[in-house]
Amino acid sequence: MSPATPNILLGAPLIELSTIDSTNIYAMDQIKQGLAKSGSCYTADFQTNGKGQHGRAWESSKGQNLLCSYILELNTLDALKNWTPTDQIGFSAAIALGARAFFAGFAGPETKIKKPNDIYFSDRKAGGILIENLVRGKEWTWAVIGIGMNINQNSFTSAAVNRVSSNPISLQEITNKIWDLKQMQQHLSAALNMAVQDWLQLGEAATLKVLEQNIIELDQL
Repeated sequence: MSPATPNILLGAPLIELSTIDSTNIYAMDQIKQGLAKSGSCYTADFQTNGKGQHGRAWESSKGQNLLCSYILELNTLDALKNWTPTDQIGFSAAIALGARAFFAGFAGPETKIKKPNDIYFSDRKAGGILIENLVRGKEWTWAVIGIGMNINQNSFTSAAVNRVSSNPISLQEITNKIWDLKQMQQHLSAALNMAVQDWLQLGEAATLKVLEQNIIELDQL
């Protein structure tokens, strides 16, 4: 841990988009064009080409869920540290823990993490994370943290429901409440900030230990 660990700012500025191919694609383009500000969060009402793990599409009805990508320039955490791809292990674990903490805060302790980066409620998928990184030489420079969380959607396509590995569920289905997406975005940002701060303070080993305590093992998945 560095002598003075900074406060992490993920979620500001908040850039709200309407319909876009993918918030991750947009965020990565902003970085590559030199237009990105570390900490920015790009949100969308709808994605025409939402990206999930292993090239899978991410289904979401327009204006019903959280669809967002945060960007982080690593030297804003500690300009003196040489950030390398090996640091991505602890960081990825921290982001998963933050996303899980966010959803569990409203849905309850049945919320777990299915490796590598899926959020489950019981045996049903509530959210997913896709982290894409920029590495220059041996230095890890930027992270794009794409997150999709099922919040208010109350029906899913038969293809998604019949796929055992991602039988989806939303927070609205769990709680029988409609949630304010802007407020939920703020809660997600706060949970991620806290998780990243914990990772910086406690280190990779401690973060991975907490991750293992929150893993769900589903034999069929």
